[in-house]
Amino acid sequence: MTRFSSKVSLALVFVGLAGCGAAPKPAPSQTANAGEPRDDLTRIVDRYWEEHPAPGNPLSPQFMADSLALERHYLAEVLAVPRARLGADAQLTYDIFKRRRELAIEGFTYPTELLPVDPFDGLPQQFARAALSLGQHPVGSAKDYENWPARIDSNVLWTRQAIANMREGMRRGYTSPRVLMERTLPVLQDLGKDTSSNVFYLAVGAMPGAIGEPERSRLTSNLTGAVKKELLPAYRELHDFIQSEYLPRARAGVALSALPLGPSWYAYRVKLATGTELTASEIHGLGVAEVERIRARLVTLPAGAPPVAAAADLGAVLSAYQELKVQALASMPSLFSAVPQADFEIRAFGPASAAATQPAYQSAAPDGRTPATLYVNTATAPARPMSSAIASFLQEAIPGRHFQSALQQERTDLPRFRRFGDESGFADGWALYAASLGEELGLYRDDEALRGALLGQLKCAVALVVDTGLHAKGWTRAQAADYVRAQLAVDAADADTTVDRFIAQPGRALACKVGEIKIQALRSHAQQVLGARFDIREFHSEILKDGAMPLDILEAKMKLWLGARR
Repeated sequence: MTRFSSKVSLALVFVGLAGCGAAPKPAPSQTANAGEPRDDLTRIVDRYWEEHPAPGNPLSPQFMADSLALERHYLAEVLAVPRARLGADAQLTYDIFKRRRELAIEGFTYPTELLPVDPFDGLPQQFARAALSLGQHPVGSAKDYENWPARIDSNVLWTRQAIANMREGMRRGYTSPRVLMERTLPVLQDLGKDTSSNVFYLAVGAMPGAIGEPERSRLTSNLTGAVKKELLPAYRELHDFIQSEYLPRARAGVALSALPLGPSWYAYRVKLATGTELTASEIHGLGVAEVERIRARLVTLPAGAPPVAAAADLGAVLSAYQELKVQALASMPSLFSAVPQADFEIRAFGPASAAATQPAYQSAAPDGRTPATLYVNTATAPARPMSSAIASFLQEAIPGRHFQSALQQERTDLPRFRRFGDESGFADGWALYAASLGEELGLYRDDEALRGALLGQLKCAVALVVDTGLHAKGWTRAQAADYVRAQLAVDAADADTTVDRFIAQPGRALACKVGEIKIQALRSHAQQVLGARFDIREFHSEILKDGAMPLDILEAKMKLWLGARR
């Protein structure tokens, strides 16, 4: 999961929490220099993990004030640790922790809480996915189902606060684009329907048999009642508010930069997504160059017939992906010195994600209760994955997201904020880079497989151009959609959806290509410096072994590694 601002990340965590109180007050200050600097740093980062984030409504003024105070407190504590007296590993922890606190504090400058609804990945959808996950991965403990009515109460409180904040946003001149609100209405309408097929009833029907009577009946009654009487009416209330009150006052423009503080707000989101100091103009130029480079390579491939998907047996599709998994694992030793011990499941998308076409990876939960899973579309997939789908498998599974995430979680010696943390530029960049390894791994055996990889590259390159065009260069929605159609050869509806994602989530789509470019550049530099002594297996190990981090910190780390290798 990609965290996008300090306040958005709080909202994501809020989905899984039952409490609705305020965030805790900062812990009493402890003298960082009382002991060895490394021990002091360890205590600081461990305390932070235990204390933050805490149960609460991330949209409420009190929660935000307390959270900001907590971030400032921990930044002050880590700054009191003498970095120069730390070893290299501890300095890495120091730098990553310090950067995250600084970015979190900066994020509170911008009123994200006034724009809480997103038609693609807002908290209402996240809560629906949590229900779907419980339905697809039922747990044996009655406690998990006991907690759901409390989680529903928290969601209802969030909804009421969201409406209040959106009213405040209208008063202060912070409103979402009208086109996004028009997309949001049918989403909320579907989630608010009181029908047996509603995703929120799924967890009830999937309750494991290990929960016996009369406990089962009591839990079913409580959960069903909370869904019917509290949760679904809250979704309908938010829908009706947007339709009748908010939509008429939503803004016609789409650029984040058009809002008060907009230009600096977008610059912040660029920095947050990429983990670099690149400007929007620099990223726009990178995107234009990458689009030209990739399209030039695509035209060298012979034209192939577009693949046609035919409905296939669920078992046959999943078996075919399992076969691809075996082939990918067998090829890993040529480029990697170690593979994760953790496995991942391959499952069909649930009904809430039936429209998804590309595989999507979900990492294992930190508590280990839900496994890592690769979700694939089986409704319209061919009996065997198309050659063009191999790249997305490499990107989402191995050696992409699963490979990176599992190796990170298996580093039990890392502080927990690093074991279970994420950085968009690193994680998304590694995933895209992993897909580029298909030729070296011997898995792109035909032009169609290579075309699939190049098209994935092209989509991320187009994102650099369009995202910055919309939010920093004055592009209109129509202009952006025309560019997407021209470069990706998609129909008008797909182009509009792609552009609206960039509008809804400014900066987020920059991560994959900027990250991939950085990793490719680090590889090229290492090859140039080391010459015949360059070992691709060693390089990949060094990139991955310390987990996700901002790209400029990664670059500094790799510079030290190269210096030692010299």
